[in-house]
Amino acid sequence: MRNINKIIIAAIGCAALAFTGGTAWKMHEKYAEEQNRVRELEEQLTHLSKKEKQAAVMQSVNAQMEELANEQRIISDEQREQAEKQSRIANEMRLHAEKERQNALVAEKRALEASQVAKSQQAIAERERSQAEYSKRVADTLSYISLSQSLANTAITQYQAGNHEIADLLANVVCEYTNRYHGDIYHPRVYQALALTSQNKTVWNKHKGSVTDIAFADEKQGFFVSCSTYGEVIKHTISGNKLSSTTLISDPRYDFRDVFINRNTNAIYALSRTGELLVFKGKAIKNVKVNIEKLKGMDTANDQFVLFGEQGMALFDTEKEIILAEKRLPFVVEFYSRYQNYPVIFDRQGRMHMVKSFSKLETTNVPVKGQVTAFAESKNQKTRFYGMSDGAIYFINSKGKVVKLVGHRSRISRVKINGHRLASSSYDGTINMWMTNLPKIEPMTLFTTKGWVINFTFDLKKNYIWAGDQGGNLTRALISVQTMQQQLKAKLKRDLTREEWNYYIGRNVPYETFIRKEAKP
Repeated sequence: MRNINKIIIAAIGCAALAFTGGTAWKMHEKYAEEQNRVRELEEQLTHLSKKEKQAAVMQSVNAQMEELANEQRIISDEQREQAEKQSRIANEMRLHAEKERQNALVAEKRALEASQVAKSQQAIAERERSQAEYSKRVADTLSYISLSQSLANTAITQYQAGNHEIADLLANVVCEYTNRYHGDIYHPRVYQALALTSQNKTVWNKHKGSVTDIAFADEKQGFFVSCSTYGEVIKHTISGNKLSSTTLISDPRYDFRDVFINRNTNAIYALSRTGELLVFKGKAIKNVKVNIEKLKGMDTANDQFVLFGEQGMALFDTEKEIILAEKRLPFVVEFYSRYQNYPVIFDRQGRMHMVKSFSKLETTNVPVKGQVTAFAESKNQKTRFYGMSDGAIYFINSKGKVVKLVGHRSRISRVKINGHRLASSSYDGTINMWMTNLPKIEPMTLFTTKGWVINFTFDLKKNYIWAGDQGGNLTRALISVQTMQQQLKAKLKRDLTREEWNYYIGRNVPYETFIRKEAKP
């Protein structure tokens, strides 16, 4: 504003000098110019005033803005400081939380370790308890199994002494304990006690001569036949303990040694030592002559039978019912059987001859010493059994180990294998059973006769053994354990009294009843 005033004063001075130095016109023009100049200056002054006001306003605004900015900076600083403080607090809290988490993890680890230790201790305790219980069970089991075997001996002794009722009661306890504690019902003493007390043997005298063979038809036909050295072939049917018999032939001119039933046609073939093969079809009988001396038996595995004599063999066609071929052998035939699906001949020089075909024999030495009189093999178990003339039986297991079984006193007439059970018959009048899967193989006598046991076989279901002896008897012996136990149970009318229990079994064994409620002492 001061500068503007100075300009105005200077302009007035200049105008006065111009007025004094020039003419009036010039003064007038100059004045007009000066007026214009003044107006311009006023306009400029007005404009500058506006600018100055605007500048002042702007300066004020700027000052306010600066003040506001300072306030905002202060607030921002406070907020930053607060944020930094909150950050420090948060960081401290995070560190504290992390420390707490680590502490929690350590605590959790320790708790887990403690839990595992506890579980381990519990498992150890459980194992020890289970082991103790198992040991007690084993001890109890062994104790009761041992007791049952001892009682079996007592039952056998009582039966042989004629005390059949006590023998039956003790045998029943033997069966109960053996089954309950998973003992071996086929243990020789246990099985024999059961066989004796279950009344498993029935004898029928049906033949005049020695019974040499027995053969079964199929289950539907329900009959079997037997033959004898007196020229007899008899057909039988059985119902319970009743045996009904029909004689097909009885002619002492024949000496039958082998009989076979064709289960497809029901034709019956009977081979006579005298050199004849008789074919029975219904009531018709056909006699086929065989020029082989002292016929011993026939292999009937195929439609063409191989007939064996002491020094020869013949081939018989079942369809044409004729002899196809005959052959003399350079050795004496002692016994014949089957081995590896071929007929096999055992001679009297310790050799065996496999009949690969009628014209081809494969000869090897018998793997045991002595005269073989009976033979059987198990294809499933890969075992072989050689019955000898001196009463021994040689058992060759799947690994080739040879075990000598001693239980007969004279010639072995027949051996048959059924799973692990070997049955054997002998001229000493006994039929024994052997459990070949036991570490120690002992004989179990199924029954005895007064004469030689010539032959035996199983029935179709293998529940019974049927045997023929020198006296013309047919003997049926039960070998099914389940049926034996059922028959023994059916005989019992009471339980052991407490006095009998204490005497035979012992006071330390808890008294039990197996038939009914406690028996009166």
